[in-house]
Amino acid sequence: MTFPIPRNEIDRLAALSKLRILDTQPTAEFDAVVEMAAAIFDAPVALVSFFDQTRQWFKAKKGIAVSHTCREIAFCNHTIFENRLFQVEDASRDERFRRNPLVTGEPHVRFYIGVPLSLDGRTNVASLCVIDTVPRRATETQIAQLLKLRDVVVSLIRTHRIAIDARTAEKNARQRGKLLSQVERMSKIGAWSLDTGKLTTRWSPRTFEIHELEGDEPPSLEGAIAFYPEYERQRLADAVRKCMVDGLAYQIECDFITALGNRRRVRTSGEMEQAEDGTKHLIGIIKDITDQHEHERQLWHAAHIDALTGIANRRSFHEEFRRRRSDPPALAHGPAQMALLMIDLDDFKEINDGHGHLAGDKVLCAVAERVSSTISEDAFCARLGGDEFAVLLSTASDVASAEALAGRLLEEIGRPIVHGAQAFTTGASIGIARQGQADASEDTLFAQADLALYHVKQNGRGSVKTYEPAITDALEDRRRAIARVRSAIAEGRLEPHFQPIVDIRTRKMRGVEALARIRNADGSVSGPARFWQALHEPQCAHEIDRVILDLALRNFARWKQEGLDIGFVSVNASSACIHSDGYVERVMDGLDRHGLTAADLKIEVVESVFLNEDSVDVRTVLERLSAEGIGIALDDFGTGFASLSHLRDYPISCIKIDKSFVMGLGENDNNTAIVNALVTLGKSMSLSVVAEGIETEGQLDFIAALGSQYGQGYLFSRPMDATQLADYATGGDQTEPAGLPGSRAQP
Repeated sequence: MTFPIPRNEIDRLAALSKLRILDTQPTAEFDAVVEMAAAIFDAPVALVSFFDQTRQWFKAKKGIAVSHTCREIAFCNHTIFENRLFQVEDASRDERFRRNPLVTGEPHVRFYIGVPLSLDGRTNVASLCVIDTVPRRATETQIAQLLKLRDVVVSLIRTHRIAIDARTAEKNARQRGKLLSQVERMSKIGAWSLDTGKLTTRWSPRTFEIHELEGDEPPSLEGAIAFYPEYERQRLADAVRKCMVDGLAYQIECDFITALGNRRRVRTSGEMEQAEDGTKHLIGIIKDITDQHEHERQLWHAAHIDALTGIANRRSFHEEFRRRRSDPPALAHGPAQMALLMIDLDDFKEINDGHGHLAGDKVLCAVAERVSSTISEDAFCARLGGDEFAVLLSTASDVASAEALAGRLLEEIGRPIVHGAQAFTTGASIGIARQGQADASEDTLFAQADLALYHVKQNGRGSVKTYEPAITDALEDRRRAIARVRSAIAEGRLEPHFQPIVDIRTRKMRGVEALARIRNADGSVSGPARFWQALHEPQCAHEIDRVILDLALRNFARWKQEGLDIGFVSVNASSACIHSDGYVERVMDGLDRHGLTAADLKIEVVESVFLNEDSVDVRTVLERLSAEGIGIALDDFGTGFASLSHLRDYPISCIKIDKSFVMGLGENDNNTAIVNALVTLGKSMSLSVVAEGIETEGQLDFIAALGSQYGQGYLFSRPMDATQLADYATGGDQTEPAGLPGSRAQP
């Protein structure tokens, strides 16, 4: 395998040799750069690489163990060949790299982005790169941040070269007896002395250069201190006085303004020395550290400030939390405590996906500005990542102030955000947690705020909730319900129980509805009241539907083989199942595997399946099922928000009147009117009508009088397992409710 060689390779190798950086020890500054580069791209690998004739050597690395690779396979070798950013979105599809061993083997490189590093703008001696194992494309924001880090690395390389030169100069100066002048010139260090008796000063030439002061007459002590901004003078004067009086050496970093008005950063230090003649002198040095200070500031900014919004990032937020916890502010009206507000945008994904990342970035920046301008000066806000923000504030023992602030934040965030010719509106959900005790851990407070936020999002979004122990209890109940269902599935104890759907006129069974039940270890049966929380967890609901569909079809196929006269089996489909990939194919495959036809199956859905942004996809799934000949029943009809439009817009063949209306027949005139209207509506649209929850003869008489075709309820039978249903269908009294042997059904 060959690799490109720059036309100026000889000059490049010479420049690299002068740096004397190859095989030097790792340094914190370079390591910080690769850590930040990896964090900006959320990628596992980042490198600062130098190239000699045959190898790529890593001055700084993240995510790999080796210290170098051969130059022949190095992606960065292509980067130094260019004078611009070099990006490979999918190396496995790039003819230059798809056979590269770094692509075909470990670490399986897919994405690469790198920038060349040059001290003179022409000769590329190194590269800064980021590597990922999945294909992707860098965003404009990420590219801009990478280019900023490039400038930081170039400055670090230049500083390394200066330091090497300075050390060389120091060695030569000792040999020639000119140590002081050489060190001053190469290291930007000036020397000075103060006769503490006469208060006269002496400066080295480099000290004059740092002050940008002409001539060779140094100023007085007061005149020297005047070069520092007013806010720095007292601190410096106190240090000088203590050194002169008490003999305490000092070293201070502070801002500095030269005689020409240029703002710099210097490090000055001093200590007392007594001459042979008994005079005392304050001996000191002054070093211009402006470049180093700026590098450190840039690294700090990159590590602590969110690149997109300009507010604090997650790392800075956690540091602020720990600082406030160790040094809490005092409040006049009570003991200081902290409150944490976790803010999550409700509609951000739709804006970002539907209108592009520029619109999404505009929304995030606007929200960050609104949060920052709404909170008080002593509060602290940050973007934790994605569309999640947080606010930390000090408060008294009650949470009224935190909840009031959260309410104002909801109002501010909810105002329209203008981007170009468009205006976007995004809501927010906020969870609040309060530091109940002074020693409450950071993890505890964040976990409680997260739980409060989760509670809001599970109950409609767009509001505020303060954490309370009941939230944890509810979450634990949900966890146990999910664990109960998953255990039942794994052990084959999740099973369908079947409730007959009866022809009201003849009281004969026409079909059955399959309902999920759990068979307990003692043989008893648990109904959905014991695991209803799991039905609201998408993955768990999907697994329940999958198991019940397969078992219901298997049992129905066996009943047909046994000659039982059962017209169809009806199964429920959750929103998670309807929205899952390949649902129609799984249903049809199940019918084929069990030798059944589409007419043998009905799918029951509730109206909440339609009430989200994917309603078009739901319609497509239901239309495909209907086209195959599978009946679609709308369950719990009459309790939703837009039932009539659903009958119009979706391929519904059956409506099931909710039992809450049936239970009030004969006692509540409104219920009677509603059921009558629903039956009439179903008939006028040629839909089958099933009345659910029939428990008494009186209710049955009302339903029959109103004209409903089919009924379902305890009057006819409770849900039964497959064996009991077969017995029921072959000769059992079909009007006897099932206090059936062995069922021991629990709510």
